[in-house]
Amino acid sequence: MKTKLEYQPGITGLNKLVCEKYWLRKDDKRSGFMYTCREIGQEFDFKHQDIPSIVKANAHLVVLDCQCIDCGKTKICHIRSQLIQLKPDSWQCDKCWEVLQERREQEYLEYCLEQKRLKEEQKQMALEYINDYRGIQLTEVPLITELNEVDRLLLAATVESLGAENLKTTVSLRNNLSLALSPFSGFDENILSHLFELNLLLLAPEENYEHVTVNDKRELGIDYHQVNFDFAYGTDDLTKIVVSAKAKKNIRTLVANPRFESLCQKIQLGECLSYLITRAKLNNLAPPIGEKLLSLFRVCLAEYSVSVMHYIIYKAVESAAAYVQKPNITRKHASNSISGNIERVFGKISSGSWHPNKSYRDASHPQSATAKVFFDYVFGIEDCGFHYTLDELFNPYRAQQALEQMSYSTLGSAQNTNYSITINDLK
Repeated sequence: MKTKLEYQPGITGLNKLVCEKYWLRKDDKRSGFMYTCREIGQEFDFKHQDIPSIVKANAHLVVLDCQCIDCGKTKICHIRSQLIQLKPDSWQCDKCWEVLQERREQEYLEYCLEQKRLKEEQKQMALEYINDYRGIQLTEVPLITELNEVDRLLLAATVESLGAENLKTTVSLRNNLSLALSPFSGFDENILSHLFELNLLLLAPEENYEHVTVNDKRELGIDYHQVNFDFAYGTDDLTKIVVSAKAKKNIRTLVANPRFESLCQKIQLGECLSYLITRAKLNNLAPPIGEKLLSLFRVCLAEYSVSVMHYIIYKAVESAAAYVQKPNITRKHASNSISGNIERVFGKISSGSWHPNKSYRDASHPQSATAKVFFDYVFGIEDCGFHYTLDELFNPYRAQQALEQMSYSTLGSAQNTNYSITINDLK
């Protein structure tokens, strides 16, 4: 590196010697200085910390082979650190750097304004589309009398869980701090999506455009955890639906409805999944949740209640937590073992070698609105979806229905008999 030392006018001989020794380098290397500031200070009877100030005031080093990449100005160093840190191929002088920063700030400002414009444009497009969609929804709101019993129950659960104080809108799932809609977040989304598709829940444009997207195919994307809806029905009608959900009904008809049974199964399955995830997190475990695990839960729930399943899950997770303490066992290994542990505990209980202990409902897993509506309101038993299997709840009504069908069948097989009736003439 080629350099030249330039002195300030009127520099003293002593200060000139100090500057020369300060900038003297071995083989012209940037960091190979011959003397330290302490050595220079000792030689000339100065404090070593004063040496850089003396040099800066009396001289500067011109780096002949380093020019500003923009204007070509030659680099000048006043202290050693400026030379050591110098990047000759990309150096900019202060003036050019300031110009660059101003240009970048201006470009960033223009970028922000453009993003704001695009966001406002997207907002207006989304609002326009949502309003159009809402208009279509309003023309296709089904009459209450047209709703089947299962959809009535789903709407009643949504009102009880997410209904705002004015009973005109919902609160969002994210902001709901009271009664959970269902035991599992994925199930929450499915319920709201279903009611939205039935036009029982309407989009409120101004409040939700940030949580609704419209793609190039004009398809609607909804963040069901953050969006809030307007109810399609008035408060009086919604109240009637909730009251009707709590009233006595034809349980045999519901039990015979495959969709009602499927939703009851999903509620119980959600109870198990939610409890498993919570117990696993408490032990820093994360079991893979896929169709294999769901299938295992369905098999277990066919024989035992959610209450017993919570006990099975607790034992399985505790076993996995103990397993991770063994040498060479990672948390992934332990997490993957939970499914097998559930199967083993279930097998021991089924074979009679373990007693099927029932758990009480954990305070961190309170009963959901769907559990209340689909179980408690229908069967008239407190938290029966937690303490009973579906067969225990359904079979009495299935047996009653089978007896009635048998009775009708017997009546229909009776032989036809002609009867003659004589009516006396009344005078």
